[in-house]
Amino acid sequence: MALFSKTGIAESRIENSGRWPVRLTRFQLIDEYEFPATNFPEIFFVEAGTFVHESEAGAQSVREGAAVMANPGHRHTVKRPDGVVLTRVRYLPEWFALDYELVARSPDLLGLFFDQSWFRRPCDESIHVFTTRGENAARIRSELQYLQGLLREKRHFEPVVRVSMLKLLALLADEHRRFWRGVPDLEILPEAAHALDHIEACVHRGEPFTPGKMPRGGHEREAVEKAFGDLTGLSLADYALRRRAFHAAFRLLTGREEPRRLAKVLGWSSPGELSEQFEAVFDLPPTVYRERFGLSAAERKEEVEED
Repeated sequence: MALFSKTGIAESRIENSGRWPVRLTRFQLIDEYEFPATNFPEIFFVEAGTFVHESEAGAQSVREGAAVMANPGHRHTVKRPDGVVLTRVRYLPEWFALDYELVARSPDLLGLFFDQSWFRRPCDESIHVFTTRGENAARIRSELQYLQGLLREKRHFEPVVRVSMLKLLALLADEHRRFWRGVPDLEILPEAAHALDHIEACVHRGEPFTPGKMPRGGHEREAVEKAFGDLTGLSLADYALRRRAFHAAFRLLTGREEPRRLAKVLGWSSPGELSEQFEAVFDLPPTVYRERFGLSAAERKEEVEED
């Protein structure tokens, strides 16, 4: 067993901050620890120490300054830890539904953090381990500390937390592009970008989306459908349904609108259609999703009283 000399701690400790839609956990480890597969994307940043990181892809030595990106559904283990301090961030990607421009216009960000949640596109790599260096490593550490402070103050639903998360993702995506040996870039062709923008506009306006009636924007229809399918792994109609569901999820997370109101605002024909399509995406009906991840009943009551 390795001694935890850097902090003087003689046993493993775990400290949690915040709750959904963003949860931050600090691990101080002197013993082997397995992270089970989850349904949520996870970010790990190595604050201190060294260890052997083992996943389905194999094992490698990891040291201070490394980052680990784990997509949903894959377990991994810390072995032979020596003075290890890890910070983990879990988040709900649907919380970024309204930040479409930033995410979709940053292919490195999209390809690394949203490949199995934003698009549900096929992905060969499930866990990315890469180094962060120099000033960016310091910025990442600082942003994690800032985020932890916000979460400790129970500000997890405030816009500043979402901004902090997006800044953290952008910093990590840049380091991933520079130092990971894989192929992180995700090319978005103009034909696909045209379709993405049109679908997003329809969802924002609460209008139905019909692929055959979509303006061509100077592109051949077949070229648009191919580029879009290659990028997302989805048809235009299926992606439009998913984006509508993500916007509904964002509103369920952060507000108090009832499903009937959400159905009308976001372009569903009825609350029943909203519930059916929402559950097809998230495996939960809207009411259960809100209870599990959104504002508590007490918080919603406080908002009403403040209004």
